[in-house]
Amino acid sequence: MIIATLKEINEDENRVAISPDICKQYCKKGFSVYIEKNSGLKSNFLDIDYQNSGAKISEKNEILNQADIILSVTSIIKLPELNKLKKNTILVGTYNPYENSKTLNDLACDNISVITLDFLPRISRAQSMDVLSSQANLAGYKAVIEASSIFKKAMPMMMTAAGTIIPAKCLILGAGVAGLQAIATAKRLGCVVYAFDVRPEVEEQVKSLGAKFVHINEKKEIEKSHSVYAEEMSEDYNKKQAEKIHEVGKEMDIIISTALIPGKKAPLLIKANTIKSMKNGSVLIDLAASAGGNIEGSVFGKKVSIENTILYAPSNLPSLIPYDASLLYSKNLFSFVTTFINEEKKFNIDEEDQILSDTLIIKNGKKVISF
Repeated sequence: MIIATLKEINEDENRVAISPDICKQYCKKGFSVYIEKNSGLKSNFLDIDYQNSGAKISEKNEILNQADIILSVTSIIKLPELNKLKKNTILVGTYNPYENSKTLNDLACDNISVITLDFLPRISRAQSMDVLSSQANLAGYKAVIEASSIFKKAMPMMMTAAGTIIPAKCLILGAGVAGLQAIATAKRLGCVVYAFDVRPEVEEQVKSLGAKFVHINEKKEIEKSHSVYAEEMSEDYNKKQAEKIHEVGKEMDIIISTALIPGKKAPLLIKANTIKSMKNGSVLIDLAASAGGNIEGSVFGKKVSIENTILYAPSNLPSLIPYDASLLYSKNLFSFVTTFINEEKKFNIDEEDQILSDTLIIKNGKKVISF
């Protein structure tokens, strides 16, 4: 069986779906690995690294014509290349079906099967395959680094003969994987960190990282959530939330928002009145801009100035640290693919398993999940 990857075609995508180390592991399991020429270059992986790991460096057409499984990061194969795929090819990646439904519909043809790990169930068996968590972790880290490069002040307290520099105050909205890593990174850089999340059970995690948890009020108005994601709240709660976030937010130097609800518009957490009240030179980073944004006025992929603050809505933070992002991503894919390899060294597309059934959106040319 041939497992392959193509050079990512999305403009802001620097990652690669197979690293040289993972390539070596595929080869050890008896698979042939084809890598399109220069696929790993933006991640600092050279073709010679892949060749030394057992891969064949190939042209795109050869891969399209021969590969049994093609692994991707975010790029989707489109016409006319789509017509060059052999029957029963399996495509695996993170294709964001909520935003790319029209493009993905074109893949429902010629017995092609499509698996998107955006839909991976959050269960213990799937932790080693969880691309969303591995990449969100890096996004949270990079968000703080980006904020520090934009911010025109030092972040930690510094006591010098010339005087004392006070530490920056940083508010993290959302304490999921990205938010928790942002908290940890901001603390390492010396910030005074505050964090907010609608799920009360994350307070302990927030405090364990040295941040102060922002309470809406003293009463717990919501029950413990069974989801790793935030859920939509009542109108009354949202009103109290807006008031509290405004009260805390206007005192901050940096705000990083990470709150997302899969498949739905991101909740608006920072409004124009809060931005207007913030200090001159404050920095806001919106990681939810692709879903509408947590911060009013954010423009996906752009830096904009609003009321003497800088609001940045990065399009693909993990891609800015592609070496490590590719190492983690490729390992996630390896765990997924090898889980469903049968005794004949073939990927068992028919296996009855929650992980496969939740992520398989097109099976043998037919849509099996609506998107």
